Amino acid sequence: MKRLGFTLVFSILSGCGGPSNDAGHVKTPDEIVAEQEALGAEQEKKGRNANDYAEPTEATDEEKKRLWDEDYAQLELKRASRSAETCPESVTEKSPKGRAHVTLVFQNDGNVKEARIADPYTETAVGKCVLRAMGALIVRTFEGPEKTVEWEIDLTGAKVKKSGPVGGAAEEKE
Repeated sequence: MKRLGFTLVFSILSGCGGPSNDAGHVKTPDEIVAEQEALGAEQEKKGRNANDYAEPTEATDEEKKRLWDEDYAQLELKRASRSAETCPESVTEKSPKGRAHVTLVFQNDGNVKEARIADPYTETAVGKCVLRAMGALIVRTFEGPEKTVEWEIDLTGAKVKKSGPVGGAAEEKE
């Protein structure tokens, strides 16, 4: 391909249209284009195509910005967890000490569509407080399916809090 391009450039610069039956004939731009198209058609017949020389495509920065941002979501979940961890202290009702399992479903606009808390906190004042804290968080907008995140909130009252994801990273909801 480079050889063909070099020959074409050299021919144009030297004023020679390349090999021809008529020594005094210089090819017009239309004739040169027609010749190039014919060469391209020959290459396609031989099994080559334009994609043989294409670079592998990667997601652009703009496309990456539109995807679920796991790092940012983790940051926001940790912030909301710190607020939720104070719920046992802010509610007068006695509740069991332990870890609360919370499931959050995020819409594409970044808001929480659904928030659930597992037993024994389901119908308690502490559970409702945790759901308010976790349900209020907002992540960056994203494209694709809704995201479901499993998260545990430490409600033991320990000085070192250990809230975090359940079983790893966020999952796609199907």
